[in-house]
Amino acid sequence: MRQSTAHKTQTWMDLERAVEARLHPDQVRVEPDPYGFLAAMRRGHIERTVARLRAKGRMPRVCLYALSVGGQEPRHSLNAAENYAVGQCWQVGVGQTYTDHRGATDPVTRPGWCSVREQVKAGYADGVVVVTASDISPHVDEYRQEIDWFGHHLGFIDLVISEVQKDRP
Repeated sequence: MRQSTAHKTQTWMDLERAVEARLHPDQVRVEPDPYGFLAAMRRGHIERTVARLRAKGRMPRVCLYALSVGGQEPRHSLNAAENYAVGQCWQVGVGQTYTDHRGATDPVTRPGWCSVREQVKAGYADGVVVVTASDISPHVDEYRQEIDWFGHHLGFIDLVISEVQKDRP
């Protein structure tokens, strides 16, 4: 089991909220959605990468990634990711489709996801398109680590269905 390297520092606002919660436990409080910040960070990586590539006169190249269930090829998910990428005017290379079996939550333990990272790191792809954030990881910290990794390697992750949805419970 891998420990998270994310640092959880408390700001003065966090400390003030904690004191307020202790002093007034009957007040209703709304917690911020951690995916809202991650969605903004992810979109920033996309905008910077796409702008950099288009300035060079090049179309972004992407991999497609999906998780399979019960050994079945995730054809609907891959088709949705491909249609989304084509709609963004991005190039999906032949053989740039990767899948893993649903199970392991840490993406760096999955061979298909590691292959996507290798493609980006080597410069053969500029990003990856997946249907939902949970295809990368259902854990916020692991998902953030992947967004950070792609940003560090001048790549991006894009989602067919954004993390931030109005209908989210």
